[in-house]
Amino acid sequence: MMISVKKTFYLSVFSFLFMAFAKGQNKVPFGVVKAEDGYAMVRVHKDDYRKIIDKIRMKAGDVFIYVKPAPGETEWIWIKYPEKDDTDKPFVRYDSITKEGMVNKDRVVFVDKLPQFTPSKSKNGRSLIFTDNTNPKIPGNQRTKVIIDVYPSYAKLKKQEKDADGNIIKVDKVKAWGVGKEIPEGMTEIKSVRVQQPGRGSVFVRDAIKNMFQPTMDFNNVGVTAIDNDHIFLYMINGSGENRYTTIWTIKQGKVQSQIIYKNPE
Repeated sequence: MMISVKKTFYLSVFSFLFMAFAKGQNKVPFGVVKAEDGYAMVRVHKDDYRKIIDKIRMKAGDVFIYVKPAPGETEWIWIKYPEKDDTDKPFVRYDSITKEGMVNKDRVVFVDKLPQFTPSKSKNGRSLIFTDNTNPKIPGNQRTKVIIDVYPSYAKLKKQEKDADGNIIKVDKVKAWGVGKEIPEGMTEIKSVRVQQPGRGSVFVRDAIKNMFQPTMDFNNVGVTAIDNDHIFLYMINGSGENRYTTIWTIKQGKVQSQIIYKNPE
């Protein structure tokens, strides 16, 4: 089964985006709306004026990818973002981005610049734990936590699909991330992501973590931030070499809402 030209194009675009971003941001190129009214207009240049083409919303959990400063502008940045899925789904994974435009930089913020949760590891070393310690007045047992469980993978025993070059592109009919031509010995994968909030609690739906192989255990490449109690963001840079990929999940009101994921080789 061959990777389509369209998918190959998207991978190239994503690689470019990450390289462009790396010069200006610390970890990942993802941003969200920070404006008090909860939205930012997306515009494009149209002759001698700016034309509004879309709107991104904080309350909707919209996440965008920073590309570069908008050409000829000092107060605007150029972004790309997914085509919103209007169907009533509990979760959506985006692995292609088709929309673009510019937004005013004062109305948005990069997720790795938001208040960070404190990282730690479980005693067995298999779980990454992120705790919201931003308000010391909240008792420790009532603070929001996001827990990522990483365990050995059994992907080698499952059905694999490869492209014409022999690269594994699907495992159990679902796109695979972090692997190349073979499943390496000792490979790990994300087994679960748990959200713990006062009055709320959830486990990520399976579609949100399916086939995410070789997850990082390095806190330099993973983090959890929040813009408020209802909007939390978990981002990771996983895999290595040609199989490295970057992802972000939007957690809204304690439950995973959406994910952006793309390959960005080192």
